[in-house]
Amino acid sequence: MKLACSWLIVAVAFAFSTPVRAAELPRSPVGAIRNKISAADLLSAESILEVYERNNGRDAQWVEGLGWLARGALLLGEREKAKRYADTTCRTCETRIAAGADLETESSLVTALGASIEVEAQLRQHSKGTRNAARYLEGQLARYSKPIGFRSRIYKRLNLLTLEGQAAPELAVEDRLGAASTSLAALEGRPVLLFVWSESCGDCKAQAAALAAVKRRYEPAGLQVVALTRYYGGEEASVEKARADSVWNDVYRDIGPIPNVFSTASMQRYGGSSTPTFIFVDRRGVVRDYLPTRLTEQELDRRVAAILR
Repeated sequence: MKLACSWLIVAVAFAFSTPVRAAELPRSPVGAIRNKISAADLLSAESILEVYERNNGRDAQWVEGLGWLARGALLLGEREKAKRYADTTCRTCETRIAAGADLETESSLVTALGASIEVEAQLRQHSKGTRNAARYLEGQLARYSKPIGFRSRIYKRLNLLTLEGQAAPELAVEDRLGAASTSLAALEGRPVLLFVWSESCGDCKAQAAALAAVKRRYEPAGLQVVALTRYYGGEEASVEKARADSVWNDVYRDIGPIPNVFSTASMQRYGGSSTPTFIFVDRRGVVRDYLPTRLTEQELDRRVAAILR
């Protein structure tokens, strides 16, 4: 009896001494949905979101998952589903924004709304043409003045539709690293490879060797490489600049001295939501290729050779 009482006292003491954990947020369905979409299994992705909604309701993570269903349906050729999911995502986001949700702080909402806009633009391009899709994206840019990353994403989609064949937008220089900054106008007559990067971007760092090799190969023929990044906020600009400088001098040192520009406005205009992004500008200042993705050295070489002609 004495032993049983001792165990009871210990159990009671443990129960009162163990802190009660706050209710955990439900696990996001996005990772599982993306995995199923990558496996071309849209039906399973839809089921995952259905189960999540049944258990957790239509919260922010559900909306983000719905945006991924829109993207997945479009990727897999299910345009009717893509349209339905994109429309529902957009309406849900607009309702939340009207109720006071802030795109600056709600990342799931930003991702979902961006997905719905991109899908709608691609559907319009297919059914109504590039001009209609571009007008739609321009309307979204006029409607949403922030966040920067969100606007950059919309500009990226717009650039994919319209930037090639147009004069390269001038750089709005705010600050610089290393070599003196320059304007694109001052480089007219020379082919320019614009490299949009971020100091924390692993894919950008992976391009360093290929970028250095292509620069060495074509610099004698007049190629000018220009790097573009921005201040991302959250800390003092001087701290962010020092870290960017350290990363550049460590990872990209073989590229050598080039103009390295900080510009929030230009990062938006060039769609710097995806880094790395490469813009190939010919001797007349016209964009010949716009590629928001990683590239092999062979692809970099081929596209630089084209703007040297």
